[in-house]
Amino acid sequence: SFSLQMWVGCRVGSRLSSSVLPLNSFPTVIQAAGVHHHLESGNLRRFLGIERSNKAKANRNTHHNERMFRKMRGRKTVLIELPDDVEQRKQEALPPNKLRMEMLKKGINPFREVQPRTWQEAQVTLQSFYGVIDPYVKNEDPLPWLGNGLNLGALKTKGQEVQQSVMHKWQSYKSGTSRIKKKEGFEKFDTKTFGPTADSIYEEAHEALMARNVKGLHGLITEHAYGKMWPDVAEGSIVWRLVDKVEPSKVVSVRCSDHPYKSGNDIAQITVRMHLKQILAVYDRFGHLTVGSETEPRTSLEYVVFENHIAVVDGKWRLHDKVYPRWLDRKEPAQFTMELKEGESRPSAPTALPLRAQEKMNAAKKEEDD
Repeated sequence: SFSLQMWVGCRVGSRLSSSVLPLNSFPTVIQAAGVHHHLESGNLRRFLGIERSNKAKANRNTHHNERMFRKMRGRKTVLIELPDDVEQRKQEALPPNKLRMEMLKKGINPFREVQPRTWQEAQVTLQSFYGVIDPYVKNEDPLPWLGNGLNLGALKTKGQEVQQSVMHKWQSYKSGTSRIKKKEGFEKFDTKTFGPTADSIYEEAHEALMARNVKGLHGLITEHAYGKMWPDVAEGSIVWRLVDKVEPSKVVSVRCSDHPYKSGNDIAQITVRMHLKQILAVYDRFGHLTVGSETEPRTSLEYVVFENHIAVVDGKWRLHDKVYPRWLDRKEPAQFTMELKEGESRPSAPTALPLRAQEKMNAAKKEEDD
């Protein structure tokens, strides 16, 4: 007998594959690993999809979509320049003079292109508000709502002012006096007797500020007031003296709220109208008078806010802030002047600072060589 071999071909995919069939056996068709992807015919793992011919592609046979939607994917990508942590820690550890040298080596002018270091730390306390709860003060100037004729505009303004004043008094009782009296130790609280207490705190606080008594000052003013009052004596000095009380001090507003909200940590604020005649003189660090006078007393109308942490038993009233209504005359700011001596003239343009970084680098290098 003889054996006869024959080729039976079939079309599979895009190429012609073949198999050898003996005469005395059943015809079978064996598919060759030949697909349109290059280099997959000789690699079974790539042909089965276990490995990818292009590992940058998400799936097999997606090269058309990848090319089509490439710009859309690029618009979704956000490029973030991450800082070098090692370099940043190294720069933070350098002293200022060496930091300037490093910047100059990189071509950066530290006096023009670099911002100074800023600190983000802030003091946080839960026994005081950093502001005034309600800065509204009733207008004391009467409006000429009735003149030669009926002025409808002034009449409307007067009506709005009366309505706002009534609501303010109601809130002072509802959210102020009534809430304060519910606290332990404040059952007999009365705003009519608070005027002398406010005068005593106001006078003692200014005397402690004039003497730079920090420990006593913290017991008389809040942290918010300390940040506003202490700079006057930090690098300078003040002279203050109470001459007379033009009118008795009286309470015009009472507010009470909790901090944080709905925590039960109640803090009360009282706005007191104080009409005083006082002497105030503020000097800078060179001893130059900037504001006021030591000999001429001035009459001032102020609305001073006092605060008390009533949620605790040992809370006490302290000076907190001042309210400046819009209708009240603004105080003139201090004007700083400088006397030019004979022969001196004001420069017409700013002059650049001389940079001697290269000279210092050469001198340091010369010392190392020696």
